[in-house]
Amino acid sequence: MLVAAALAVSATSAATLHPGSGGAAASPGWSGSASCTITVRGPGYQHTETQRWQVSGPTRVRGSFHLVPSRWTDTGSGSSQETQGNQTRNITWTVKAAAAGQFQFVVRASDNKLVIGQANAQLRVQNGITGTQQITMGGVAQTPGPVGLEAFETQLPRIVTRRTSRSVSGSTPPTPVNGSVAPFQPAAGAVTKRCAWRFAKAG
Repeated sequence: MLVAAALAVSATSAATLHPGSGGAAASPGWSGSASCTITVRGPGYQHTETQRWQVSGPTRVRGSFHLVPSRWTDTGSGSSQETQGNQTRNITWTVKAAAAGQFQFVVRASDNKLVIGQANAQLRVQNGITGTQQITMGGVAQTPGPVGLEAFETQLPRIVTRRTSRSVSGSTPPTPVNGSVAPFQPAAGAVTKRCAWRFAKAG
């Protein structure tokens, strides 16, 4: 998601490759898109978000890495209701975030496979999650208050294919995820994540 260190970016070169970094122009280049949908369900709790990446633009070359600009967006919503004693807390929120990043396309020396993935440090947007919180005490509703949290980029599965591939597509089934990945997620929340991607090389 979104909001958890458990899904933090783990791409090998993420810490050193940044959008706009130098390098020679390459042609033909890669373009395409990817998406991941994260769903969380728990007692009195639900959250769904979809993160998307649109990959296109001038390709830059740094060593064996072909770097292509990407546009990340994150949309979704959720709600939580929790009661303790005579106090109930209701929260609703929406997710809306966007940021620029980049993807890398590199032939791995160890096995001559093409590896595709994110090539930026984890993207994050202040107040990418906004909403309202209301507490009811003894049946008396208190004045609602605002909610504002960061939205975090999730990590795509590592995409590995033949070096000569010019069209790459695939998907993962809904897969359980450990840890907290959503706002106000309860300990008993069950998380699943499914992803899909499609890339093509021009020329």
